Amino acid sequence: MAPKKVLVVGAGAAGMSCAHHLSNHPDLFEVTVLESTSSCGGQAFSIPLDETRHGASWLNQGVQGGSHIFRHTFSMFRSQGYDVHPVNLQISFGKGRHFWTNVFPTVFHEEHNKDIRKFRRVLKIIKWFSLAFVFIPIKVLLKIFWFSKEFGDYMIMPSLALFLGTGNATPDVNSVILERLYGSPTVGMWYDPETADKSKKKEGILSGNNPEMVVFPNLSQFYETWRKSLVGRGVDVRLNTEVIEVLERGKKGVKVHVKNIGNNTGRNEETVEEYDEIVFACLADTAKRILGKQATWRERFILGSTKWSDDVTVTHWDANYMERHYTNHFDEEQVAMASKTGRDDSARIAQGKEFSPMYYIKPYDQEPDKLEMISIPTLTSF
Repeated sequence: MAPKKVLVVGAGAAGMSCAHHLSNHPDLFEVTVLESTSSCGGQAFSIPLDETRHGASWLNQGVQGGSHIFRHTFSMFRSQGYDVHPVNLQISFGKGRHFWTNVFPTVFHEEHNKDIRKFRRVLKIIKWFSLAFVFIPIKVLLKIFWFSKEFGDYMIMPSLALFLGTGNATPDVNSVILERLYGSPTVGMWYDPETADKSKKKEGILSGNNPEMVVFPNLSQFYETWRKSLVGRGVDVRLNTEVIEVLERGKKGVKVHVKNIGNNTGRNEETVEEYDEIVFACLADTAKRILGKQATWRERFILGSTKWSDDVTVTHWDANYMERHYTNHFDEEQVAMASKTGRDDSARIAQGKEFSPMYYIKPYDQEPDKLEMISIPTLTSF
């Protein structure tokens, strides 16, 4: 029996992973990957930098790293000869009265101590009734339980947006995510280890943790190495090749219209190719456009339900801007001392004296529903 001819549309993380695992069974699958751009990796790529000016020779665009729940990603890195680099995630949330950090307690923590205590109780409620909270966005949950607007704008939304990458759309994320990020010892970026110790006061949330995170290797180099590996495994990976539309689809297979947009002649070459199966590893609206009239009503509904928003990205080295808008060093005046709280924060305060943030995020005071996030390339690149 001849192997099935499988077309994978898109050479990002999903498409490359799909091709990799299918190529483990060459007797069953003959795999082709078509990518419309000139490189693999999709939205994950590296930007070259002037090391003398920025302190690093490159910066990963998009996701710079993650927590240890991404163990399968780490495994794939290592299989291609790359590795991740551990870092302690230190974050500065703003400046002045609204400043807080995950590294040590601040005055702003103490101002919202009641909200933080209530937040712990609400996390338990979410865990007990998680199916119901799937349908409740975070912005609604904060109102239902009468959290202060300042607590939501300056603590909850920025901390979630940082981990999820949801930016200004964070208020619409479902509430179950809150419990996962703050209450799970394996998934929770903001999980407070004192939660598991019933002998301790459980007040460290939002200030008592310094989660172990990792930064990824140079993603452009990694994906190019992975591409060569797939080619060596018999996968046909074609860059600068766009799938225009699905012409036919049925029990006998799928017929697609393909355009080569990067050949040496300078002319676009268009062909019709046939496969047994097609896998869409691309954006939802792209998949919907390619399927066109061949899409079922379910596919049109699901693929058309995705919401998109644009972010503005600026690369700069304006140290004065950072000083004006963020706290980037330990400040005694900002620390809520143990004598005021009734708990021993000496270890956290000692850790704070080594404060060196790798991420900065805050809402704009004039528009608290708008967020600004900054990463430091010298700490996220190697």
